[in-house]
Amino acid sequence: MDDELREIARLEAVGELSAAHARAIALAQAHPHDVRAQLAAAYACDRNDREHDAIRFYDAAWKLGVPTAEQPGFLLGYGSTLRNVGRTDESISILTDAVRRFPDRAEFSAFLALALHSAGRSTSAVATLLKSALQAARPDGFGPYRRALAEYQQLLADEAAH
Repeated sequence: MDDELREIARLEAVGELSAAHARAIALAQAHPHDVRAQLAAAYACDRNDREHDAIRFYDAAWKLGVPTAEQPGFLLGYGSTLRNVGRTDESISILTDAVRRFPDRAEFSAFLALALHSAGRSTSAVATLLKSALQAARPDGFGPYRRALAEYQQLLADEAAH
């Protein structure tokens, strides 16, 4: 298993995404109860723009229990892919949990903003995206306007909550 996972990673690293995808799918099918195989297949499908195929491997990995070390990348990929396949409420749930669990990771807020936008929750989406931008920006990234943007972000978040 480990050798096959390393080979999939090597193929992806050199840009042979189709070959990596085929091997990852075969590995997941051969090892349906191994979370690492399911994750490899999910990620390979995502890298090949096959989100509808990826989702069944993400779902399988979720049910098997994703190891703690893998959870940040998994939650981002799963949440984003759920949105891409139209499972928006589940996407929002997964990404909201990720924002709560990993508050210092701005990428989760950015992807949550996309999911909120897909759900038609524009005020929440803008507030969340602004939060992500403020979080990711260097300290002087917005110059003297950082405080004003932070206040607007809070106003939007409060408005979205009501």
